Amino acid sequence: MNRSIDYVDISPSGAVVLSRELTCDGFVHSAEYRVQTHIHDDHMTGFTNSKGYQTLLMSQATKTLLEFEFNADIAYRENIKAVPMDEKYALSTGSVTLRESGHMLGAVQVEHELENGVKVGYSGDFAWPMENPMQVDVLVVDSTYGTPRKVREYSQAFAEQALINLIFELHKKGPIHIKAHRGTISRALQLISIETEIPVLGSPTRCKEARVYADLGYSIRPLIDIYSPEGLSASKESHIQVYSKGDQMPVDYVGSSIILSAFLARPDNPITEYSKCSWAVALTNHADFEGTLSYIQATGAKQVLVDNHRGGHEVPPDFDPVAMRDLVVGLGWLRCFA
Repeated sequence: MNRSIDYVDISPSGAVVLSRELTCDGFVHSAEYRVQTHIHDDHMTGFTNSKGYQTLLMSQATKTLLEFEFNADIAYRENIKAVPMDEKYALSTGSVTLRESGHMLGAVQVEHELENGVKVGYSGDFAWPMENPMQVDVLVVDSTYGTPRKVREYSQAFAEQALINLIFELHKKGPIHIKAHRGTISRALQLISIETEIPVLGSPTRCKEARVYADLGYSIRPLIDIYSPEGLSASKESHIQVYSKGDQMPVDYVGSSIILSAFLARPDNPITEYSKCSWAVALTNHADFEGTLSYIQATGAKQVLVDNHRGGHEVPPDFDPVAMRDLVVGLGWLRCFA
């Protein structure tokens, strides 16, 4: 391995180590800086420890979302800094540049230029296609859908339209309950707000979160608090209710349910019907396997480390890593962290 980048690694706790001074999405005591790529829980490991020992860098949108979630000291800590997109931020040695990843509001790629001119980077979670892939020599890439068994034969625009069509069909039969991770649920709310006039209910937390997203540029109409008089009235008619982090979907719900996830989706159809009242739609802001390969090519990386620490898919027995290397033009070597 080139000695100039022999410290690029994944720590036992899952922190992505880009240099001796910079980690991403995890705490390493000896590193002065940490980049928080986005707010999903699997990337928040060690955040409390980092607040006490590191300077935390993130996009303004991520900082705003963290202020909403924790509502304590985020806004007042001098060691938590919002970094403008696509602008170099000077570290003690070298610099870091944050670039949008398309995964969710505020999510970033991390481009870290070392003193010797070598550029190392971490993809974070990312969508494909992407307008502005970073250019690096060494890349740590997320492998959430990093297996050839996870290829989607349809676009996300097609999946979005499939979701809207399904909502219109199910709306005729009664209430619809939609559950997804943060980011995905906000994307769905934007589609629903633009394409339908169906009342949308949510918990007080979802209502507040939707306002935060709206303030940050999402076209989301206000949700109706399920506990308000208006919510109690709307719940007696056909409506949509949304669920995300911290919300408990009732076991005895009335109507239809939709889970938004591509995890167990078919490759040829974004819709999976589990029963006459239970569905899944492959709405996702994660690149599939072919998108991951295209992203690696677009970064120009010659050395790639595959991060499987956050629940990515194991490489199947019949998958030859040499074949993957052959698919990525110019790839010098490949390492996988399980």
